[in-house]
Amino acid sequence: MPLPVLQITPRSNDDLVRLFHRTELHWTRSLGEETALSCGTAFTNPQLPNLYDGNRILDAALPEGMSPEDAVHEADAHYQNRGTRCWRWVLNPSAPTATTTPLTDHLLAAGAKRVAADILHLAGRPAPIEEVPGLTIIPARASFRHARALAEEAAKRWNEPQVAEAHMLQLDDPQWDALLALRDGRPVGGIGVLSVGDVGRIDEVFVSETARRQGIGRTLMSRALEICARSLFKHVLLSVDPQNAAAIALYTRVGFRRVGEIVAYESPPSAT
Repeated sequence: MPLPVLQITPRSNDDLVRLFHRTELHWTRSLGEETALSCGTAFTNPQLPNLYDGNRILDAALPEGMSPEDAVHEADAHYQNRGTRCWRWVLNPSAPTATTTPLTDHLLAAGAKRVAADILHLAGRPAPIEEVPGLTIIPARASFRHARALAEEAAKRWNEPQVAEAHMLQLDDPQWDALLALRDGRPVGGIGVLSVGDVGRIDEVFVSETARRQGIGRTLMSRALEICARSLFKHVLLSVDPQNAAAIALYTRVGFRRVGEIVAYESPPSAT
C-alpha cells in the first residue's frame, strides 16, 4: 500500500501552476542547452532538432520596449545560429498579461497552434490503490534495454524517433526516478517522478498498447506515490491531455484535482 504523502500546505491554484512551471524548467534542462534571451529562456538541442521539448522557449514574455515582432526575430536568430529552430513558446505564468497577450496574438497570427495540458495537484492523502499481481517493478536504470524498448514504443505516438532519445536522456538526471513494469520479462509500462525541491512531479506515464486496461497504470501510479511519500514532498503535481478521459478518471480517483493548465504555442511544421 502507498505511504501517506506529507500533509500538504495550502497554496492557491496560481501558486501551484507556477510550481509546475518550475518543474518544467528543470525537466527541460536535461534535454537542451539553456540560454537567457530578452523574451524568455531558450533551450536548444541541435543533436535532436525535431525534439519539441528540447528546442523551445520557456517563461516567455515581452520586456518593456520590445515588440512581439522583435521577440520572434531575436528567437529566430538564436535558433538559426545553433542550427535548429524554436518549436514551442511557453508563457511566463507570473508575467502580466500586457507582456504576454501581444506575443501570443502575434504567434497565433503567424500560424502557431495553441496546445494545452491540464495541471493536476494531489489534494490530500491519496486514495488506496489496488495493485495487480504478476508484475515486476524495477528502476528504469536497471535495464536500459527494456527502458529503450518502451521509449521507442511510446515515441511512435508522435511518429518521431527523437522522442525516444529524449526519454533516454532523462535517465541521466539524478532527480528523475523512473520505474518500469515487466510482465513475463517484457516491459509493459513505465512512470517516473521528478524531484524539484519540495515538489514531486509524476510524468511519462505509459502503458504498452497490448497491455492496457489491465491495471498496470494504476499499479505504476501506486509505486510513484510511494516514491513521493518517501521523499516527503509538500506538493505532488502532474499534467494530462484534457482529452485523455481514462487517465483523468484514474488521477481523480487517486485524489488529484485540476488547478490550471500549461499552454504552449507550437510552430507549424512547415514554418521556416
